[in-house]
Amino acid sequence: MHTDKFDDILFDYKSKYGKCVLELGPGETKQFEHCIGLDIMAKESVDYVCDLSNGFSFIPDSSIDEIRSSHFLEHIDNLPNFLREVSRVLKPNGKMINIVPHFSNPYYYSDYTHKSFWGLYSISYFSKNSFFKRRVPTYYNDLDFDIVDVKLIFRSDFRLRNLFKKFLTRVFNSSNYMKELYEETFTYIFPCYEIYFEIQKTSK
Repeated sequence: MHTDKFDDILFDYKSKYGKCVLELGPGETKQFEHCIGLDIMAKESVDYVCDLSNGFSFIPDSSIDEIRSSHFLEHIDNLPNFLREVSRVLKPNGKMINIVPHFSNPYYYSDYTHKSFWGLYSISYFSKNSFFKRRVPTYYNDLDFDIVDVKLIFRSDFRLRNLFKKFLTRVFNSSNYMKELYEETFTYIFPCYEIYFEIQKTSK
């Protein structure tokens, strides 16, 4: 784990890899290569210790190429403020790639540290573009990310069940129509495990 000033870490990664990618809340090992690990806990996967619930005050504007997270955003109390900070530090056209638990995930409610619910349309509240047929109100905040992709992920820790879950993943991700059909009709018949989504900071 590094305790260097963040600017130095940013410079080192930029020099070594040609771009700056953050991984928020990594586990015991980083899930993504060549990322700067940020977390409140000091461990081997963490390059800079910080409380991410307070945003990225230590990161300059428009300095980050990409932000990645897996099972992190559901732990954030004030999601609009956090995503506003994401927009500030990302370069124009910079991406954020995320995996969050779907609200129907049978294990979601077991974790008392989860603060927010995520469904197919959740990220649409932070975008003005019409990614899905169903529109959601966007007057709650001034954020406007471009939605690049949203996928439903079905899986199980049990091997035989997981084969069926992989089949569901293929079927319901075959089109946006099928994703919306799932969310409207089949959510409580076939619980979904995760949502994968990519958003991009607009260049304007």
